[in-house]
Amino acid sequence: MEQQTVLIISENKADHLVLRASLERAVPARFSLAAAESFDRPVEALLDPMIDAVIMAYGPETEYLLRLASKHEATSPLILLIDESDEHKAASLRELGAQDYLIRGELPDALVHRVLDYSIQLKKAREKIQQLSNRDSLTGALNRVGFRAHLERAMGRSERYGFNTALLYINIDQFANINDHYGEADGDIMIKSISRRLINKLRSSDSIARLGGDEFAVVLEDVSSVDDVETIAQKMLRSISAPMILSDQQVAVEASIGAAIYPEDGSEFPDLVEHARSAMQQAKSMNGGRYIRYSEKLAFDITGNTSLSAELRSAVRKNQFELHYQPRVDLPTGHLVGLEALLRWNHPERGIVYPGEFIAACEDMGLMRTIGYQVIQHACNAQAWLAKQRMQNVDVAVNISFSQIQEDRFVDIVKDIITRSGADASRLEFELTESTILKSTDSIKDRMNELRELGISFSLDDFGTGFSQLSHLTELPISALKIDACFVRDLPHNEHQEAVCTMIIEMGRRLGMLVVAEGAETHEQIEFLRDHQCQQVQGFYYSPAIPLQQLPRFVREQGLKRREPVFS
Repeated sequence: MEQQTVLIISENKADHLVLRASLERAVPARFSLAAAESFDRPVEALLDPMIDAVIMAYGPETEYLLRLASKHEATSPLILLIDESDEHKAASLRELGAQDYLIRGELPDALVHRVLDYSIQLKKAREKIQQLSNRDSLTGALNRVGFRAHLERAMGRSERYGFNTALLYINIDQFANINDHYGEADGDIMIKSISRRLINKLRSSDSIARLGGDEFAVVLEDVSSVDDVETIAQKMLRSISAPMILSDQQVAVEASIGAAIYPEDGSEFPDLVEHARSAMQQAKSMNGGRYIRYSEKLAFDITGNTSLSAELRSAVRKNQFELHYQPRVDLPTGHLVGLEALLRWNHPERGIVYPGEFIAACEDMGLMRTIGYQVIQHACNAQAWLAKQRMQNVDVAVNISFSQIQEDRFVDIVKDIITRSGADASRLEFELTESTILKSTDSIKDRMNELRELGISFSLDDFGTGFSQLSHLTELPISALKIDACFVRDLPHNEHQEAVCTMIIEMGRRLGMLVVAEGAETHEQIEFLRDHQCQQVQGFYYSPAIPLQQLPRFVREQGLKRREPVFS
């Protein structure tokens, strides 16, 4: 059995003797001991990657050490050894980062072993979740979260050591046609193949991220010259355009690449990304298959059309954004019980544009606050419309960003929207992500409590992909957990996803919270989730996001499947 290394930090020799003896009696033998009798160099000990768990005697410096461990992002679980049971003290220490506690004089082997086993298993689960949350499940490349972290680190190194970092923003030309003609399965094969081709052109210091369905970003560190960046980009274009086989047919696509160089083309993350994206859009407007580096002249392209930034600002002014609604179905009954409002851009020339093509640009440009109020207005109008259609028992969920909920006037504006629309606030749900909560837990909690007084409920979206402490689940007024689609994708054939889903469902049940699984597409996934008592599900198995006016038809079709009355 795999050995787990336990570090004991205590100036009391009796602690070492008692705990050592307890660990040696473990059956099967699975613990090895690393001991430190003093607090010399504690941070190095707590950050040692070879340590699986730490048992630390409580003392005058404990709170200071817990803060140090938190500041340096120590991953090993910290278990405190205290003299007597004090729930108030234990709770305060857990807030500082302690995982659990043991009491001197009350150290039966079974308890010591169970606390260590649980803490170590939880650590491994968190590490697995963190790994999954930073990687794109299809290609293994960084996802948007991992990309931002890597680019910001690269920019920091550039500033410290005085070298240039280049960002390449890559879009596959006409990729939608591949999906339409060959199907999504072959589309996924193409994306994985292109990802491998790009990786083969990178140095060990470079990184690649998949930002959306057909968009990639490449971070090139320590580039010698602008010419070197162009050389690499041209190699990537040639590699991407090489034919590949899909469904026994030879297929070839091209790509558009835009580049921005730090710090010359942007000294802040949003600027650098926006400028690289603008250059890519310019390359794409010239029939694709091109590389262009950003310059301020790209504010308008050669035909006089405005850039993406200008188009988005115009879209906000003209209220071109609308909502489609993905049904949320109660698994035991098959009834429609909720809707997630998803943003769409009704472009005057391109038609419906999905958020993957514009939402990041809106966030980088600071437009999400304004768009967010338009979304809440649309959702409240929809909720009032549903009530008139005798679907008053359907919740409408809206995604809320950090910039929105932090605004001083947010609660007052939401209250005014609810009043004017005639919506039932008790049927309105705000979805927050773990990363949003983590940015300012105390202020978010206060704002959530104000909104709860209006009747609004809260769900934690993309649960398992962030880094918030589990204590947030008990401290914040959260009534539902949403399992991210990345943990549902390969059910029931992926044991890691199965373990994560089962753990989240059980956690939600014990906390009295509703659990909603996202991204369910197959009968097997539905059966797994139903067998494990997940209450609600949304995904293509039941329906994609659809316009509001199509919902009565969806409800009728669901009723026909169950051969039951469709409206209450």
